[in-house]
Amino acid sequence: MIVLAIETCFNRCAACVYDAAGGRALAAEQMEMERGHAEALAPMVQRLLAKAVLGVEAIARVAVTTGPGTFTGLRIGLSFARAFGLARNIPVIGLDSLSAVALSIGKNDGPWLIAHKAGQSGYYYLLKNAPDAKPEIMKGEDLGSQLDVWQGLVLGTGAEELVGQYSKLNSDAARNLPDLEKLAAYAAAATPGAMPEPLYLREADAKPQASSQSPLRAAAAIDLPAIATLHQLSFAHGWSEADLASMLSVSGTQALVMEVAGKLAGFVVLRSILGESEIITLAVTQKQRKHGLGKSLMQAALAAAQTQSVSRMFLEVSETNTAALALYKSCGFIETGRRKAYYETPDGRQDAVVMAKSLP
Repeated sequence: MIVLAIETCFNRCAACVYDAAGGRALAAEQMEMERGHAEALAPMVQRLLAKAVLGVEAIARVAVTTGPGTFTGLRIGLSFARAFGLARNIPVIGLDSLSAVALSIGKNDGPWLIAHKAGQSGYYYLLKNAPDAKPEIMKGEDLGSQLDVWQGLVLGTGAEELVGQYSKLNSDAARNLPDLEKLAAYAAAATPGAMPEPLYLREADAKPQASSQSPLRAAAAIDLPAIATLHQLSFAHGWSEADLASMLSVSGTQALVMEVAGKLAGFVVLRSILGESEIITLAVTQKQRKHGLGKSLMQAALAAAQTQSVSRMFLEVSETNTAALALYKSCGFIETGRRKAYYETPDGRQDAVVMAKSLP
């Protein structure tokens, strides 16, 4: 089994192509970064597949860390993993980032603690080697009172700072971030289940909190009424359920949806054929606009297209739709032409801006 492992929860973008049968990585790469994961991840995966001399069809399973970590980073990794899994119809195995670090701990390491710094908040994300331990979050001063009387191994992005303050602790910088070979091996042995969800921790009570924004999923027939309603609210000539059903029946066409609080918040429809892909339509509810959903949907569409060996993606947008133009430009699309008087609106006819993006 070939596993693609992805980790973007912290200040790096990392991926690994792992051969579970041989127990070794065929290719691996990582880049330190605070932002830019969305632009770096897909090209990185392409390079790894080329180095391993494999096509996307060889990947049988995807492994991904689910947080806690940087909000944008973990969403990008999860969105890419889910899009890849949906497009290839393969399992996606998620593991929280603290437990992923713990995979590197051996039986002879003794007592251990995983401690990741929660930005500059003064809090730490924690995982202890206690039975049935779950990730939690704790103030630095509260953690310090425990470490005064505790000794053992500390790993994670907060390890170096804590070891410097408490002499009874020891660390190993080489194991402070998840080992993607071990994450891939874990995923290869895991029983597939539902698509992984992001893990966010709430400072007030240190309990896992459901994401206000669910990761994307493939649209199902039951979604068509809501998608049609949103499309009709978003465009002058909105599509009906029948229109959407007919469109999605065409080979190479797929729809991805985002939900917030159990309700449709946005969707994207794309079609891939003969090495090219087109964004057919994208819409986000009025309430959820300016919250990053549009960009998450675009990133997911790009990831899904790349699993189909697409080299170029196209789209068309009204010349007056400034918000959409800004979104597409932020995703790397450039204007390649215009369709004169293409869109009919109450105010007259408008040009369609044709945009394109090359995929690695």
